Amino acid sequence: MDERYRKVLIRPNVCIREALKQMNEAALQILIVVDEENKIVGIITDGDIRRGIIKNIPFEEPVEHIMNRNPITLGFPFKEAEALELMKKHSVKHIPVINEKQEVVDIILWSDFLNNGKVIYPSKNIPVVIMAGGKGTRLDPFTKILPKPLVPIGDKPIIEIIMERFSKYGFNKFIISLNYKGEMIKTYFLENQNQMDYHIEYIEEKEFLGTSGALSLMQDKLKDTFIVSNCDIITDANFESLLKYHKDKKNKATILAIIRNVKIPYGVLETQKGDLEKIIEKPEYSFIINSGIYVLEPDIVKLIPKREPTNITDLLTLAKEKKMKVSVYPVNCSWFDIGEWEEYKRAVEFINNTERKSLGGL
Repeated sequence: MDERYRKVLIRPNVCIREALKQMNEAALQILIVVDEENKIVGIITDGDIRRGIIKNIPFEEPVEHIMNRNPITLGFPFKEAEALELMKKHSVKHIPVINEKQEVVDIILWSDFLNNGKVIYPSKNIPVVIMAGGKGTRLDPFTKILPKPLVPIGDKPIIEIIMERFSKYGFNKFIISLNYKGEMIKTYFLENQNQMDYHIEYIEEKEFLGTSGALSLMQDKLKDTFIVSNCDIITDANFESLLKYHKDKKNKATILAIIRNVKIPYGVLETQKGDLEKIIEKPEYSFIINSGIYVLEPDIVKLIPKREPTNITDLLTLAKEKKMKVSVYPVNCSWFDIGEWEEYKRAVEFINNTERKSLGGL
């Protein structure tokens, strides 16, 4: 078996938390569950993990509790046309290849067949609102000179990288909310418009309106489903799947949530009335955190008071109180809040590594 696929094999008794780590490292969006004889017993995709989280299955549970026990498979040897037809028929992007003994010998990926490994997504007439008006004080001293959206990561500013990530999934219509050093942002896009295939509009705040207040200024532009993104978030989440989930569930708001593991670098003491119960050495916990990216319907915007500072977390809480359907779409993917210096440095390294791989580097 090709060495690159060995990293997707996992035993059924491994806990979900460890599976998440392995899926991140393998970067193929699938794990193949095999027994001790390397025989397939199931698969795990991002969707299986998401459904497990929605059902409140603990991260400490073994993966056999969330795996698909009846995966689509291909016999070895196989024909590429057969594999492609099977993927289209069952709407799957990964197919394990097994021999006559049910042993895994390969894996076929949908991306292998398209545009040198890149899936082409249809263009969408859905605007992406980028909140780019903040001062970015956490990135001082950079932001004393540049607005946060223009802080560079590699040879491109943050805002352009965010737009590229949306454009990959067919989102090319952007509304940018401006305030702090807004003219510099407009000038950047004006000078580079020949290199970009985006439709860009601007909304200018006269005062700082929080993380969602600016939406009240663009109600006439938000007549249907739209996406909101903070301007300090970089992720490789699948925005096509996020939108589909939002539509299928008929949500008024969908929060893109990120699964994060946090390791405490200390021994944690559990006590009872001052007495030691046990010591947990460097425990690890899993959380579902807010990514700063949302899919919203126009009804949500109507809840925002005009020209008043409003945070989007408060807005979503109000929507819940109004009995609007607000859901969470948890994903296991790369995510960086580059408003923090340590995260900024990690994001730079991630982007550089991604570009090297795309050029065939190591």
